[in-house]
Amino acid sequence: MPSSTTIQVKMLDDSINSYEVKPSSCGSVLLQAIMKDLDVLESDYFGASYDNGDGLTFLDPLREIGRQIKKLESTVLSFGVKFFTPDPSQMQDEYTRYLFALQIKRDVNNGTLQCAENTALEIASYIVQAEFGDWNAAECSDGSYLNDMKIFPNPSPQHLQKISQLHRNLIGKKPDEADYSLLDVARRLEMYGVRLYPALDAQNAEIKLGVSHAGVTVFQGIKRINNFNWSRMRKMSFKRKRFLLKLLNDPVQPSGRKGYGNILVFVMKSRDACKNFWKLCIEHHAFFRLEVRPKIKPKPVLLSRGSSFHYNGKTQKELLELVRNSNFRRTNFVRTTSRRRTHHYAPTQASAVNEAKNSKPELNLQDMTITQNNTTNSNVTTPSSSTYTEDQGSYRVNDSSFRSPDTEASMTTADITPDSNQKSVMPEWQMESKSLHSSATPIGEQENVQEVTEVKEKKEVEVTQQQHNESVLPKVNLHSGGQHSSDDASTPPALPAKEQQSTIKTTAEENVDTSTRELKMASVGDSQKHPTDTAYYIAKEFLVTERSYIKDLEVIDKGFKLALEKASANTDGGHLLSEDVANQIFNTTDSLLSVHQQFKKDLETRMVSWEGPPTINSTENDEMKNENIDDILISQLQRIKKIFHLIENGEDLVRTIESACNGDERIDQVCRDFELQKICYIPITRFLLQPMQRVIHYSVLFDRLLRHYTQEGKASEHNELRSATNDLNTISSSLKPKLQRAHNFQKLAQLRHDLIGVDNLVTNDRIFVREGSLYKLSRKGFQQRLFFLYSGCLLYTSKGVTSTNQFKVHGELPLHGMIIEINDSDRAVPNCFSILSGSKTVVVAAATQEEMFKWIEDLNHFINISKDTLYQSPLTNGGSSRPVSDQSMDQSDDSSSSRNSLDPSSNKSHNNQQRTNTTMHVCWHRNTSVSADDYNISLQNQLCGYLLRKFKNSNGWQKLWVVFSNFCLFFYKSHQDEFPLASLPLLGYSATNPNPEDNIQKEYVFKLQFKTHVYFFRAESQYTFSRWMEVIRSATANTKRVRLFSRMESVKA
Repeated sequence: MPSSTTIQVKMLDDSINSYEVKPSSCGSVLLQAIMKDLDVLESDYFGASYDNGDGLTFLDPLREIGRQIKKLESTVLSFGVKFFTPDPSQMQDEYTRYLFALQIKRDVNNGTLQCAENTALEIASYIVQAEFGDWNAAECSDGSYLNDMKIFPNPSPQHLQKISQLHRNLIGKKPDEADYSLLDVARRLEMYGVRLYPALDAQNAEIKLGVSHAGVTVFQGIKRINNFNWSRMRKMSFKRKRFLLKLLNDPVQPSGRKGYGNILVFVMKSRDACKNFWKLCIEHHAFFRLEVRPKIKPKPVLLSRGSSFHYNGKTQKELLELVRNSNFRRTNFVRTTSRRRTHHYAPTQASAVNEAKNSKPELNLQDMTITQNNTTNSNVTTPSSSTYTEDQGSYRVNDSSFRSPDTEASMTTADITPDSNQKSVMPEWQMESKSLHSSATPIGEQENVQEVTEVKEKKEVEVTQQQHNESVLPKVNLHSGGQHSSDDASTPPALPAKEQQSTIKTTAEENVDTSTRELKMASVGDSQKHPTDTAYYIAKEFLVTERSYIKDLEVIDKGFKLALEKASANTDGGHLLSEDVANQIFNTTDSLLSVHQQFKKDLETRMVSWEGPPTINSTENDEMKNENIDDILISQLQRIKKIFHLIENGEDLVRTIESACNGDERIDQVCRDFELQKICYIPITRFLLQPMQRVIHYSVLFDRLLRHYTQEGKASEHNELRSATNDLNTISSSLKPKLQRAHNFQKLAQLRHDLIGVDNLVTNDRIFVREGSLYKLSRKGFQQRLFFLYSGCLLYTSKGVTSTNQFKVHGELPLHGMIIEINDSDRAVPNCFSILSGSKTVVVAAATQEEMFKWIEDLNHFINISKDTLYQSPLTNGGSSRPVSDQSMDQSDDSSSSRNSLDPSSNKSHNNQQRTNTTMHVCWHRNTSVSADDYNISLQNQLCGYLLRKFKNSNGWQKLWVVFSNFCLFFYKSHQDEFPLASLPLLGYSATNPNPEDNIQKEYVFKLQFKTHVYFFRAESQYTFSRWMEVIRSATANTKRVRLFSRMESVKA
């Protein structure tokens, strides 16, 4: 064997690099040389592969190269992605995402990544945007600029024309944003990251096996027919040509052999092919599922059976922590495939905010999302140990260091921020979770993150009187991201680690009005007052919720209006919305904004006086006036009365938007695209109902303030407030039924967009009742289904394996004549009940007894209401109104278990992507449900403000602006930010006080917990603590509490 040889490696940009290595060298030598050339920080995602006749084989870093590759001189290795992460935000270096994008481009061109034609065209448009730049009429009008770009396999002129049209819609996207969007589309595909290996199943049918981050998948052609999640596996092994999967029992189904399930056998092409696939499975399992790399067991000296192969690289968790704790800062890199005027691309806002802003630790929120669930069972118990066995090479899948399985689909417990001594910060795109759904550039720049650490001594922070006077009323543009002036918008230099720590140790807010700072965690001087009266905190709640409400109005008045203007500019037909519709929407929001901005200004001025030091000439009456907001509230009530006709037409605005979307697909597409932007954190039609909710919230706060004065014996001093409260309660009472009716219509319209197959869902007499997860008995056992209960019918759906992440309706059960029976026999599955509707019987099981009783109560109530009524099917092909007896159900939910993205019905809109923090997705992952009553309670509860969130691995706390809305907590750096950085859905969580074993030695701390996922938040006072507990408990579904009001009370309301 020669002392050294030249090995050629094909890179992701199709260039060929040559390396001189010794055949006796380990594969790690060659891999390290490649990574050094590329300067890849997150190198463990990548590998070098070759085809030895037994399928794609990755170079083993621990074995000699000469023993792996027989013909070194004639073999060209291919550098590429080995481990495809399910979430592009987990890659913290923009260069890594660029290499991933090149891999996707290669896979689409060579046919490895199979997808629908529309999806392939969309991917191609992102490639063009990243490589070519913005569409321009001079070069791109005829589409010839795409001829020599490898962006689509065998493109026709029609394909190129469609790609050019899609490319035109991406004007303004920077290369890193285009890469992120490309990866976000690709990761939703069934074939994403899957390399197929031919095999035979037990019936000798030809199939193909693949492995991904989620587990082992089985394909027939390009159609996925089964998926075995890691959490379902007990052991993987191979014996000669046979690959064996030993599965755990389904916990829902009773079995005599506890803990042991089926053994699946697949016959592969050869022993080497089988062993190669087995090794790839071990590596994927270790990389994605283990906390740390497995320990190497010493090889026996005398008897050695089977393979000693083990994964030797970093796990994904180790890789993420390594990058976060490193000082690595990439300033620029060369996009070798770029056709822009300059090839040197410096990361912009979407990728280099950590270099451009500051070096303070920022939010680490990429884990605060809901994991995709690819199995039918979400209650699988996590195994507990990891061992190798010597059965011709086997791997026992039982590891105590597993992360929460994908089937749990719950919020992970990663820190919202790293410890305060962490040296690196993560880029802005990392802070965006799946619940934030957008890679679009924000409207304004973000301000520097505010960190708060523990201040043990009061003298650690001293703010002089001069500093206070200079910061009482700063000129802050609330839509500039907190910048105080044009000079402030410049990028500050990164601070050294020591300066970071000194900068962090302050409680005075630099970019926020210190007169109304939201948390006073340390004394800042004798001249600054610290009111403790409950009236002060109620006044502050008025102010902070008013700030959030104004932001919501500006989402429509500025953000949505801008989106419509851009879409209209790209069309030849003028404005998309008619003048009457546009005036109805935007004139309303303009009028509301002027009223509420004046109210906010008055409150801020009064809070300055309330919190500030007394002046020299001030009298006792002046101070009493400064500590009272009665006059401001009464003035706001008078303004509310004048514009009440605009507030109460929320339902008309929602219907107007829905009518416009149904009449013009372009408007509908603008709305769907806008909902994917980060500033639109809830459905757009929900923003239109916020004015009605705000008046009801005013009523709650008025009552609370008056009740406080009564308890203090000061009611006689606030007679005008009492009269105003009575007037407002009258207005609120008349508004509540209108809000419930408007929300019912909004919910039906939203579900019509989100579900597949319910185009006739919205009718005047249909009422939404409950949505949630149940297990339905089918031929394959209990399968998870999402059920939707309406007045008149019960629908059940399954989660489609589609690029849009949608649910598809599979069954319809009319309520007329329906009978509910509880299965309480000894052999019955727990929490199981039967639904008899006509000639169809459906057996379902709930996750808990409480969930079962909720469903049964709602079903029985609306079964009684549905008697002697005509039934109108909500299904797309349901037909017209007819008696229930004529309705037949012939749909089967079993036939869809292998549905994929090629199903035409699953692609009614290739851009109809959905957030994963919507209630339906949260109910699916948390095995819970939410009712219309819960929504009505949530609509009447609004709260926001600064909270301190405890770090996971230290005693430090981080300051976050938190907004409660739509059963979620949305996290911001400050109240001036345009969009949330992450969201935490609360369904299924419990809100309690910390236990003694939690070792929390602070006041006003509450604990949020779902299974093993725990968060601690700290409020500033007893009042704010009580308010957060009250609001959060109103939104958590699985807390053991009495229902807040009965069904009859809710109907009367």
